[in-house]
Amino acid sequence: MKKTVALILCLFGLLLVSAPVFAQRTVSGQGDMSRSIPERPGWVRNQGNSVIIYDNIRVFSNFGEFNSATQEFEAWGNLRIRVPSGIITGVRLRNYPQLNMMVVYQDVIFTDRDGTQLFTDRLAYDRRTEISTYTTGGRIIMTDSTILTSQIGHFHSRTNEFHGRTDVVIEHPDYLIHTDSVQMRGDVIYFFGPTHVWSDDNYLFAERGWKNTEKQIASLSQNAFIQTPEQRIYADSIYYEMEIDFGMAFNNVIAIDSANDIIIHSDFALTDRRIGEAWFTENPVAIFIDNGDSLFLRGDTLRILYDTVTDDIIHMLAYHNVRFFRHDMQGVGDSLAYVVADSTLTLFGDPIVWSNDDQMTSDTIRILLADNRPQHMYLLNQAFIVSRGYHEGIFNQIRGREAIGFFNDSSDLESIQVFENVETVYFIMDDSDNSLIGILKQPAEEMKMRIENQVVISINYLRPGSGSMFPYDELPAEERFLQGFSWQIERRPKSRDDIFPQRDDVLMQRQDAFLQVEL
Repeated sequence: MKKTVALILCLFGLLLVSAPVFAQRTVSGQGDMSRSIPERPGWVRNQGNSVIIYDNIRVFSNFGEFNSATQEFEAWGNLRIRVPSGIITGVRLRNYPQLNMMVVYQDVIFTDRDGTQLFTDRLAYDRRTEISTYTTGGRIIMTDSTILTSQIGHFHSRTNEFHGRTDVVIEHPDYLIHTDSVQMRGDVIYFFGPTHVWSDDNYLFAERGWKNTEKQIASLSQNAFIQTPEQRIYADSIYYEMEIDFGMAFNNVIAIDSANDIIIHSDFALTDRRIGEAWFTENPVAIFIDNGDSLFLRGDTLRILYDTVTDDIIHMLAYHNVRFFRHDMQGVGDSLAYVVADSTLTLFGDPIVWSNDDQMTSDTIRILLADNRPQHMYLLNQAFIVSRGYHEGIFNQIRGREAIGFFNDSSDLESIQVFENVETVYFIMDDSDNSLIGILKQPAEEMKMRIENQVVISINYLRPGSGSMFPYDELPAEERFLQGFSWQIERRPKSRDDIFPQRDDVLMQRQDAFLQVEL
C-alpha cells in the first residue's frame, strides 16, 4: 500500500514538473491621480501622465482606465502605445483581452522599428501575432518611399509583411500598381485579382502574379499582358525581367509589333533583348498586316532578330513546314527568311507559290514586298511555272533556269520573264467555243508573257529554238508535260484556317479584334 501511494505521488510530481506553465498577464497602471470608479466596480482611473502596463506593452496617455481582474483597459488623450515592434499613436484605445486585441481609434499612426508608418482611422492590434488590421481605409509609407493604400489591410510588423484588399494602390518612384488584393513580403509583391502595373517604359496587367521590386522581375498569370514601347504581349502567363528585357510567355500568346505591322501567335515565346532575339514555338503564326490582304505565315519555329539599340526588327526566320496564305497568294516550303530592310520574303527547301491559277516552283523563291504586298517574285534556279488551263487536266507550262514575276497594284501577276534554256508547253484554244485546237512546244533562250485579268494576252520568245505545233489529239499524253512537272494543288493553303492551328473561339475573336485595331 505504501509503495502504491509513493508511486502515485511520484507520478503526480512528474505531471507537475511536465505540465505547461501559463503566464498570467496582469494589468497595472499609475498616474498623477488614481482613483476607483464607483459606477464601474473593479475599475481604476488614472488621470495625468497615465501609464498602463500590460505584459510587454506600455500605454501612455492623459487618461487611462483599467480592470486588473478582467484585464480590460482604455486610454485616451495624447495616446502613445509602445508595442514590441514599434509605436502606435491615436486618440483612443480599448483592450479586448478575450480576443487578445487592442483597438486604436482616430488619427492612428503606427511606426515600426524600421521606420515604416501605417496611417488609418481604426487599427486593431493582435498582441499574440503583432499583426495590425484596418478595415476603414489605410495608408502605409515605407522607408524606400513606397506608399501603399487600401480599404482593408493587415500589417505584420515582425516580418514586415502586408496584406491589402479592395482598391489597393502601391506608389513608388519607379512604378504604380492598382489591384484588388495584394500581399507584400520584403521586395516581392503578390497580387490577386485584376492588377495594373505602370512604369516608365512598360505596362503590365494580370489577374494573378508577383513582382520582385528589387530585381525588377514579374510573373503574371490569368489574362497576362505586357506593353512596352516596341510591342504588346498577351498570354495565359508571362515571366518578365524588366532590367535586362528578358521574358517568356506561355499558352495562347499574342505578340503585337505595331512598328512593323506584325502580329504573332504561339503557345510559347521567349525574348532576350540583350542578344536581340525572340523565339516563338508551339504552333507559331505571324500575321503581316495589310489593309487589303494580310499575310498569314506559319512554321514549326519563328525566330526574330532585331537591333538591340533601336529595337527595330532586322530579320524574321521560319523553320520547317512553312506555310503562308494571302487571298491572292499562297506558299509552302521548308524554311523562310524575311528581311525587313528590303521587305523580302525568301522561301527555301522545295518551295511552291500559288497565285490565282498559277503554280511556281524553283530551288529558291524570293518575293519583294511593298506595304506588305507582293511587287516582284524571283524564281532562282530550276524555275517551273504551271498554269491550270480552262479544261480539266490541261496545264500550260514554262521551264527555265530563272524567272521573274511582276505584280500589279491588285497583287495579280501582270507579266512573267523566264531566262536561259526556256521550254514551254502551251495549249491553244478556239476563242469562239474554248475548244482545244493544238499544243505548242517551243524552246527559247528567253521569253516574256503578259497577263491581264488573269488571262494571257501575249507571249514573246527571244532567240527561239525549233518549236512545233501539234494537233491536240495527235500528241501523246506523256509528251504534254515537261520534265519535272508536278501539280501539287493538295498542298496549297485554302484559307487562313489552314494556317492557324486549332484554337478556341475566344482566342480567335481576340485576335480578330486586335487585327481590326491595327488596321
